[in-house]
Amino acid sequence: MESSQLVKVFGLLEATADRPEGRTLADLAAEVSLAKPTAHRLLKTLVALGYMERCGNGIYRQTPAIKRIVTGDDDRRLVQVAEPFLKQLHEQTQETVNLGVLRVGRVVYLHVLESPHPLRRIVNPNMTDPFACTALGRAIVAHLPADRQQFLLNTTPIERRTPHTVVEMDALKQILVQTKELGYAVEENQTDLGVMCIGVPVFDGTEPMAAISISLPTLRATPERIPELLASLQATAKELGEKVRFRYAESPPLEV
Repeated sequence: MESSQLVKVFGLLEATADRPEGRTLADLAAEVSLAKPTAHRLLKTLVALGYMERCGNGIYRQTPAIKRIVTGDDDRRLVQVAEPFLKQLHEQTQETVNLGVLRVGRVVYLHVLESPHPLRRIVNPNMTDPFACTALGRAIVAHLPADRQQFLLNTTPIERRTPHTVVEMDALKQILVQTKELGYAVEENQTDLGVMCIGVPVFDGTEPMAAISISLPTLRATPERIPELLASLQATAKELGEKVRFRYAESPPLEV
């Protein structure tokens, strides 16, 4: 993004920072000295990225994602709340368990519990992967509103990580449709050869705030075992989502 465009974006963010009730397009355009079409285009991008929301009455307001990128509180709190649930899932499955969030088209691994087996995928916390080839990313993006989903598909580079990585746009769209219908995502040999990953979204309301996944070598991903792993994963995601909604509503800001 050009520096002039960046200045305009920050102008819109500053103009809505202390207005939780939101502001109209005309109001924002006037304050930031933008033409309405320009303001609308920039606001549309911020909405697609999840940093602003457009209410039914044409009002634009910031989402909690803005606070997250400024303070990091939400990520730290999410890890704190999720850790006991992830540990239980890890003990049940003895496979690598991942907690990830979507950041500008990439999955960020916030917390990883590695499998005790010698043969496993190694993932470091804060490592990132493209959303399109990961079960975590697909589980999140499949449940986003259509405009945000399309924006991510249009603006995120699709990387071919292995010979099996799906990079065709129509095929990716179909995968996202199927993922939403099933409620979970599966990828095999698309991020790393010899690895399967099953991902399930974690909802804090109507949209996913994160996803959790189980990664394991394809040698251990037997047809008999997959349903058991999926059931444990879905139960954990449901319990975590309920806990997150309660804790976020009740918890004070984290101390830094």
